[in-house]
Amino acid sequence: MFKPNHKNVRLGIVLILLNFSFIANAQDRVSKILDKNYIWSVQDTSKRGDLHMVFRKNFVVTDISNRATLNLFAYNRFSVFINGKYLMRGPVRFENKGPEYASINISPYLKKGNNTLVVVVHRFDHTGQIMAHEAGFTAVVELKGTRNTQIKTDDSWKVSPELSYTDRPFAWSSIRENIDARKMPAGYIYPDFKDQSWSNAVKVKNLVNFSSLRKQELPFQRETVISNLIINGKAADMQLPFTIKKGDTLKVSLPDYCQAYLSLDLDAEAGAVLRLFDKDGELNNSYTTRNGLQNYTTFDTYGTKHFTIYAARGSMRLNRLSAIERGYPFKRTGSFASSDKLLNSLWDRLTRSLQILSEDAYDDCADRERVEWMDCDPPAFDVTRTVMQGPDLNGKPMYADTRLLKQMLRRTALSQQPDGRVKAHTCSDRWDIHGYMEDRTCDWVEGVRRYYESSGDKAFIEEMWLPITKQLNWFLARRTGRGLVKAREWEVSTNPLRYQVCEGTGLNAFLYKALADAAYLGKIIRQNKQAIVFDDAARKLRTAINQHLWDKKLGTYYSGYMDDEAAAKKLFAAQHMNINMEDGRAEPTFEAAIFALDQEVVPAARLDSVKKFLKTRLDKPYCFMTYYYSFKQMYAENNNKTDEKILDMIRERWKPMLDYDWQTSWEHYFEEGSKVHVYGIFPAYFFSAYVLGIRLDGPVWAKKLVIDPRLGDLSYASGTVITEFGKVVVSWTKTLKGMKFTVDVPKGVSATLKFNGEHQVADLQLNNKKRELKKARDQFVTPLSGGKWSGSISYRQ
Repeated sequence: MFKPNHKNVRLGIVLILLNFSFIANAQDRVSKILDKNYIWSVQDTSKRGDLHMVFRKNFVVTDISNRATLNLFAYNRFSVFINGKYLMRGPVRFENKGPEYASINISPYLKKGNNTLVVVVHRFDHTGQIMAHEAGFTAVVELKGTRNTQIKTDDSWKVSPELSYTDRPFAWSSIRENIDARKMPAGYIYPDFKDQSWSNAVKVKNLVNFSSLRKQELPFQRETVISNLIINGKAADMQLPFTIKKGDTLKVSLPDYCQAYLSLDLDAEAGAVLRLFDKDGELNNSYTTRNGLQNYTTFDTYGTKHFTIYAARGSMRLNRLSAIERGYPFKRTGSFASSDKLLNSLWDRLTRSLQILSEDAYDDCADRERVEWMDCDPPAFDVTRTVMQGPDLNGKPMYADTRLLKQMLRRTALSQQPDGRVKAHTCSDRWDIHGYMEDRTCDWVEGVRRYYESSGDKAFIEEMWLPITKQLNWFLARRTGRGLVKAREWEVSTNPLRYQVCEGTGLNAFLYKALADAAYLGKIIRQNKQAIVFDDAARKLRTAINQHLWDKKLGTYYSGYMDDEAAAKKLFAAQHMNINMEDGRAEPTFEAAIFALDQEVVPAARLDSVKKFLKTRLDKPYCFMTYYYSFKQMYAENNNKTDEKILDMIRERWKPMLDYDWQTSWEHYFEEGSKVHVYGIFPAYFFSAYVLGIRLDGPVWAKKLVIDPRLGDLSYASGTVITEFGKVVVSWTKTLKGMKFTVDVPKGVSATLKFNGEHQVADLQLNNKKRELKKARDQFVTPLSGGKWSGSISYRQ
């Protein structure tokens, strides 16, 4: 095992981030080299089960002043050491159809003369982030100089099985470990290790299942050493080193919930056994010591705040204990402060939760799965684009960082099956009731449009177009005689019709929006013929929903049409679902109405009726993601009382998160489900986009913002909102007659300043000049150009 040098960890990550730019032609050239040069050992390379190998390569560098680049990939995990120093872990998670290689500047790690590169490759059996695949490792080191040199993976590399990794218990979220350090010689990562007895690597000959590599687009994950660890109630630094013997238990606490790997320096007798575990069972590792000084560092990370070290056998001296958080290099550049301390704390904890849940993908949860589901967005990108700053791209600050969203969309497309369906989640071999989820597919198409309108990346639409077409045609082939699509309902977990195969209002509403979005995207890339087909299908589907699923008596939508009413009643009874049926249609529900409204299915003449139906049902305990759609519609009312109600609902339903030890976002308002889940983060988006009031107005190329404060019952609110154009610093303070404010609009951007139209405006001052307001629907509006603005508004009493 290895000991990471924490200064080297920080140096390596900084250097990696600074040297991430590349030339497209070089990507193609390197990919071709890597694709042809996979190596392994003579050991088994079969598709299933764990395999662990150590590869070593010694090489000479004559000039360390020139750039040196390491390009590498492995099925399916690796860690890299140069001259005994830890460099990185990888690769980013991938669909087997779309693997990506890492490209890293290693110049600072090299010395003149002999150098040693060591790559420990793990072919772990499949998990929630790993698909089964044959084993293989490929790399090329490029040394620039008067004589450029390439060092490729070939039979000159030395290789040995990493025998200390023994059989392990399965976990869906993380890779558990049973390590027996006695089974491997110490120090194999160091240059002076004698590897003459090791075998030479062999070329992998059968590459039929090895898809072509492309260069990794995501920045590398940031690794941060966590300070202030607590052991048995006291500061760890004040206690270490100390001896632990059989039966001793150390209770370790981190200052915050983290996704981290653990590192321990030990001095032990051979055969002592140490266990690392937490009460939730995701961390459940065992380490058997060799004799003498040694280090145990877990390969994978674990979501944890409290864990236990238990001496199961023998005795040992614990000299050092570290936890290293690993995650996407987001910086929380946004901020939020208001007159309500509870809301301020919530913003802080919810945005921190997004950081925990952002690795090489948006994760659904950190404690149970760590899986990239398409319905991680919304809300993940909503919070990202208003709060987070990513690492610079080509020397420019990356505000509203779209890269995690783009990779999720791409990996979802790569999951497409022969019949046209894409999976509900990526990068795993999981096939159960949630393998396909029809509504997630619609989120995917909508996500492509969200990505395009935030980035302007037309080439990505072209990349996604064929997969989108195939998936939407799968839906269109399932239209019934009523013109509705018959498939499974889901949308949210509290939807009474979840899992039912029917002509559901929720799914058909989502599909309508997906078809409309696809038609829009098709026109952008001049796929006009197919775009017309999707546009026509969208209009016909909207008509069918309003014709066959409208309940005239209640003035809202039935939740779905069931062909066999008797069978449906029997099924509902068996599942203890109290759903009434009428002429084959399941009774109206809140979910059917809110999704019809949100997905723009409701005609103008029916809007008031549907909103009336919803208004009496807002307070019921739905799952969190239902509130995401509810809050959007409530804010659309432009009514201060409704704005106040939203804040009250957040205070009541999100406060338990602050009272819980982890202080992370939850999956559900009620007690069941994950306690660190992406579903619960979205109030942070509403605080930035609606309370502070800064939102994108149209696609990014329009260069427009909306400035529309919704303070509700807050006396003041201020902060920084991140936009695609940069930071917008804003403050709002209520006065006896109105409100005073400051706002900084980015240069080159126009904005529309809006105020609630419930009160008649008496006066608006902007930069000490009176400004006229126009009435637009139920708001007062005025244009702003880029620059700093301070002002006040007063209302007639």
